[in-house]
Amino acid sequence: MIKKTSLNEIIKTLDSEKIIVKGKKKKFFSRFSAIDEADKDSISFCKYKDERGKKLLNETNSSIVLAPFGISLPERKNVTYILVENPRLCFAKLLSKYYKPTTKFKIHPTAIIGKNCKIRRVSIGPYVVIGDNVKIGDGSIIFPKVVIANNVKIGQNVIIKSNTTIGQKGFGFEFDKNHIPISILHIGGVKIGNNVEIGANNTVVQGTLKNTIISDYVKTDDHVHIAHNVEIGERTIITACAEISGSAKIGSDCWLGPNCSIMNQITVGNNVLVGLGAVVIKSVPDNVVIAGNPARIIRKKEPNSQPWEGISR
Repeated sequence: MIKKTSLNEIIKTLDSEKIIVKGKKKKFFSRFSAIDEADKDSISFCKYKDERGKKLLNETNSSIVLAPFGISLPERKNVTYILVENPRLCFAKLLSKYYKPTTKFKIHPTAIIGKNCKIRRVSIGPYVVIGDNVKIGDGSIIFPKVVIANNVKIGQNVIIKSNTTIGQKGFGFEFDKNHIPISILHIGGVKIGNNVEIGANNTVVQGTLKNTIISDYVKTDDHVHIAHNVEIGERTIITACAEISGSAKIGSDCWLGPNCSIMNQITVGNNVLVGLGAVVIKSVPDNVVIAGNPARIIRKKEPNSQPWEGISR
């Protein structure tokens, strides 16, 4: 539940969007709901323009519905329709404003923090282990059982979810004349930008001689592996079980699909969509969709298009 919020407040929050309001226009809402589970006090959204969308709008009990331009609206006396270009995005904006839980920045007594760390307004959960000389920016949240090794630099408003390990030695060996594997010492670090979210059970590996870099606004799903010396560009989305091998460079505004693998030392350009399970073994230019094993270009993308353009959502 949230405080009772008026239609005028919604419109003010979405003032950067093109909006058309239809139906009854003196509505309030006090909760967010899925459209098929909504009640008369709810706001919900419908992203479909086809028969699925018409069916949902006919059956919902929601007080206010965000719906896409071009959909055929049913005659419902007690529903307010807010037509927008991207209902899901607008719903997310409203959630961020009206349903933001209050975070008390505190360090759990079971957390272990090393020497010479710069950590102030940061929430640190149970059984977190943080090494020496670590810097974490204000507003960040570290979930339980995260391990952050020495010399890691983390920006502001970063979320790191449970059981993730950041900055430990990577996997690198050379063989001597007796074919004995000799471990390569890693002396680099990890640098994470602002407004990044790292999922649960991720590994972000320490660089060998230079840093592994995750840029601003990158988001990773659970069970993602990012190897040594990898560079991830701004606003890139990395979904569950993706694996990025050492020294690969991923551009800005990319979408890496579930279970994809990126070979070491290759470059993926900006605004690239990598399909589910794709195995990328050679470098990829900007603005393309790639898929398959080995991955190949299956079509081009428009520059500045949405990262997920080209997949069913």
